[in-house]
Amino acid sequence: MLQLSYPCHYYEAGKVLGLDLLNNPDLVSQSDKVAAAAAIWYFKETGMIELAQQGDFGGSTRRLKKYQCSSNIGHNIHVTRVKIYQKVRQCFGLPETSMNLTC
Repeated sequence: MLQLSYPCHYYEAGKVLGLDLLNNPDLVSQSDKVAAAAAIWYFKETGMIELAQQGDFGGSTRRLKKYQCSSNIGHNIHVTRVKIYQKVRQCFGLPETSMNLTC
């Protein structure tokens, strides 16, 4: 399931997908196809492709969670997020990284 944040995201994604997601946001959670299409839209719209290609974990976190990155509580969440990121890398046989982790 994908949750878009803010009505403007539902509106913009809906325009691109030809759906009225602003007035019917549950379509995203009710259909795997709509959820996947909305996720792809969001990934492209926010420039996450470039950040992912650069391996910029900190940059992508800032882009997705900018409010968490600017608070003390958010810092603790980010530290946990980095640990999970490193664990996922390990599961895929990738080395730990220390580059571009800072939120």
